[in-house]
Amino acid sequence: MGWLLIVVFTGLTFVVSSAPSHKPNFIVFMADDQDVLLGGLTPMQHTKRLLQEEGTTFCNGFVTTPVCCPSRTATLSGMYAHNLDDQHRGWCGDFESRENNTFALWLQEAGYKTGLFGKYYNAYGDFCRSNVHVPKGWTRWFSMCDDNKFFNNSFNDQGKMAFHGDAPEDYMTSVIGNQTINWLRQVTQQQNGDSQSPFFAYVAVHAPHVPATPAPWYSNTLPDQKAPRTPNWGYHGEDHHWLIRQQPLLTDEIRQFSDDLFMRRWRSIISIDDIVGEAVNIVKEAGLLNNTYFFYTSDHGYNLGQFRLPSGKYQVYDHDIKVPYLIRGPTVASNHTSTAVVSNLDIVPTVLQLADVEPRYELDGKPLNSILQGNVPETWRDTMLIEYWGLGYVRVGPCHQGVTPCPGHDSLEDAPSNTYSAVRVINSDVNMLYAEFRPRNELPVASSTNFTEMYNLAKDPYEMHNIVNETNHEVVDQYKHMLYAVITCKGKNCP
Repeated sequence: MGWLLIVVFTGLTFVVSSAPSHKPNFIVFMADDQDVLLGGLTPMQHTKRLLQEEGTTFCNGFVTTPVCCPSRTATLSGMYAHNLDDQHRGWCGDFESRENNTFALWLQEAGYKTGLFGKYYNAYGDFCRSNVHVPKGWTRWFSMCDDNKFFNNSFNDQGKMAFHGDAPEDYMTSVIGNQTINWLRQVTQQQNGDSQSPFFAYVAVHAPHVPATPAPWYSNTLPDQKAPRTPNWGYHGEDHHWLIRQQPLLTDEIRQFSDDLFMRRWRSIISIDDIVGEAVNIVKEAGLLNNTYFFYTSDHGYNLGQFRLPSGKYQVYDHDIKVPYLIRGPTVASNHTSTAVVSNLDIVPTVLQLADVEPRYELDGKPLNSILQGNVPETWRDTMLIEYWGLGYVRVGPCHQGVTPCPGHDSLEDAPSNTYSAVRVINSDVNMLYAEFRPRNELPVASSTNFTEMYNLAKDPYEMHNIVNETNHEVVDQYKHMLYAVITCKGKNCP
């Protein structure tokens, strides 16, 4: 199958046959750095029509750690980063010790064909080049081996290295998309043939991560726009954590950089949209729509000028922790918006419960099955734990498309003391964020004096006014107690 498959969405119509009576199929789409609060879904016409209008949008979908690797390992394990020992094991935690005993193996041993396409997690050396291998549990494996390269990339293709150059057909998102589509055609045809094996596909593209290179055929698509000037864009957060307080004014150069990146991000997202559209059509062609679940989300959100941060993630605020979160499937309410508080940890438990497969270790996430039909039980959580360990002194500026440090008017995006634990609380009465910051090498201790931020998002949705010093001490103590009740939670004790 040629690369042009992903360039133009076919839009064909098919006759839908009755679905075979076996376990449901799953396709999980994981974008990289895709925001939801800055219009990240706007260019995705197929995704909005086929998943949003035909499924449920979770408007309170969060990630528990807003940076690539710990968010992905948390998603793939269904466990909080603190239970993967991120503080001591590095930003990917100890996931490598678990990669041969994940939900993929459990599904495979229950009869599923499993496929991974694109970005696994960031420890590429563990399964590329000198140590080429495929983790247990994956029937089809096609993982990228280089960050931030939309051309001239290499891949682990079923345990062998495969290299792609700089021709149009080597565009990374389309390469990943074509491998996905080829496999989906194969497994859906087999499901209607002699094989009754259900399938699970995990499609993790690198877009719109920097440098957010669009496909050549989309490089001039969409009229130029500026990054959204939200109320907190260019805002001096003088009562925020020191990392935010020290952000310099956005210069004309950095504003242009941020605006250019915004457009590259939108144009690169269109290629993800093509994959979603083609995947849904293939399932429809096979007559399996009424037995297949589609998930769409991102590993975290993004900022483009908010609090003078020109480009990045890492922060505790909604623009970085809130993500697109769409689910479509046979038991999912269509054209519905749910206010339930959900997270990336909930994907694996949901898939396992729908597939009637028991997890082999205790998961921190919760299955969403009880709310997929549009009803949120009274016992469902209203609180989400957010946690992060500062990576180091990370600077971003208008050089090399924001990938490398820049001289002059650069901006500090992260630091070791940008380490925090927080609770995000949303219910019919409150919409709050309570966060405590500390040095990376310190454990969270309730009795210590930590810098604290507290926002009432019902009145201050852009988190511009830290109210901790003007809030009744008893109320602050309630949120502090709420945080420390879950800060080291595990399994059923997590919110």
